[in-house]
Amino acid sequence: MEFNENEYSGPIELLNRELVAFFASRTSTDEARTLALKWAAEVCQTEKIVISGFNSPLEREVLDFLLAHNRSVIVALGRGLYRKIPTYLQTAYDRGRVLFLSFRNNQRQSQSTAQIRNWLIASLAPEIIFAPFNNSSMLSAMHYTYKTYNTQNKSVKILGE
Repeated sequence: MEFNENEYSGPIELLNRELVAFFASRTSTDEARTLALKWAAEVCQTEKIVISGFNSPLEREVLDFLLAHNRSVIVALGRGLYRKIPTYLQTAYDRGRVLFLSFRNNQRQSQSTAQIRNWLIASLAPEIIFAPFNNSSMLSAMHYTYKTYNTQNKSVKILGE
């Protein structure tokens, strides 16, 4: 997938590194939090770049952890690029450790654009990691699809399984 200048901001070369997609439901258990932060610590010992929407509370916590450990990340947006970089990301962005990708030109993200964003994130990464989620989560369909019809031989895993 190629991106035009108006669809990204930051070091586009991060897309050429080993990507791992991370997804967590909007509602997560303490166990999911523990597993996700343990996984994030393991990622910090590798050269992998985590790509995510970093929207759910747990995804945001993983983002904060990765940035605190000087890791580069790709923040995928289900909306247009930020006009002003969020304060909590500004320092990492200025240091070339954050790439923003825009999959839609909408002003605001919706449930629909978030789902499209998640599927596009998964398509970019050879490895897909899910924090534990319940069967009613929107992530359930994506996990089932990649586990059942994984024609690209992606590594697909739910933490703790």
